[in-house]
This record gives sequence, structure tokens and C-alpha cells, in this order.
Amino acid sequence: MFNVSASLTASRLYNNRKKAGWNLLFILMLGAFLVSLGYSTVTFMASYNNYPGGYALKALHEADSSVKEKMVHIDAFTAMSGVSRFCENEYPWRYSKEEEIPIEEFEKRNFTYLLNEHRSIGGYQCLFAVDGFSRVKLTPQIPPLSLVKEPKVFAHGNTRDPDILSLSWPGCP
Repeated sequence: MFNVSASLTASRLYNNRKKAGWNLLFILMLGAFLVSLGYSTVTFMASYNNYPGGYALKALHEADSSVKEKMVHIDAFTAMSGVSRFCENEYPWRYSKEEEIPIEEFEKRNFTYLLNEHRSIGGYQCLFAVDGFSRVKLTPQIPPLSLVKEPKVFAHGNTRDPDILSLSWPGCP
């Protein structure tokens, strides 16, 4: 109902735009449309960049194509930021979403990879980081708004596994 009434009002403003009083209303309507379009674009881009966990898991799958069994630990933040059962692959990949593991205990576990929000973890090398949405920043240029992205999810490889370290990884910031 709202769309119908809005389109009827927009049509009436368009048809009467050459009249003095209606011209200002027509210009205001166009301005409101452009503001709405800009807001929708910014929120779309923020949403698009709000799932670094999913992008990290996808990048991990693409980088390591060996048939050797791999165990990936996914922390709570990474799971909430884009990792779901639909992202998981079959053998040789296995996944753990066990929560509240102390950082010191990862070195004792037999995880091949870790996807988490920590920059460094003992016994693991940071292989790459995935940026995620952080905030919107006002700029004095065009476009007046820009998205600020920061590293949100870090992929770590077990330093005891030479096969992981032999692959080409971009590293972490």
C-alpha cells in the first residue's frame, strides 16, 4: 500500500512539475530519492563486507587442495561472520566449532588450520587475514562516504606441518 501511494504521489509531482509550487516539491522528491539510493548503497556494501569468516574459509579451501586430511578450528566470531555448514567441504576437510578453548591450548591440539579473530597464536603461523566492515567514514571528496575495512578473521597454519608452510601464503598485516 505504501508503494502504491508513494508512486501515485510521485506521478502527480512529476505531472505538475512545471507549476511554481509543485516544482520545489518535485525537486525535494528527487533529492529524497537520491538520499535513499545512497543510503541503500552504503548499507548494501557494509552488509557485503560483513562476512569475513565465509570469505576466509573459501580462501582456505582454494589455497590448500592436497588430499591429506585437514582439521580446521572455527572460533565463535568466525562462525557468526559467514561460516556455515554450507561452506564446509567433504573429505579431507574436518571442522571443529568447539567454543571457549584457551589460546594456550591450541598448540596442544592437532588442528591443521585455525580461523579466528586473533592476530597471533603460539605454534601457528598467520597465513592470511580477511578484512571486514568496521565503520563508515565521512570524506571531503566524492563519494562523501567511504567504508573502512579492517582485518577481522585470521587464518593460521600449524607450524609442525611442513606441507602448510611450503604453500604460498600472502601473510598477515
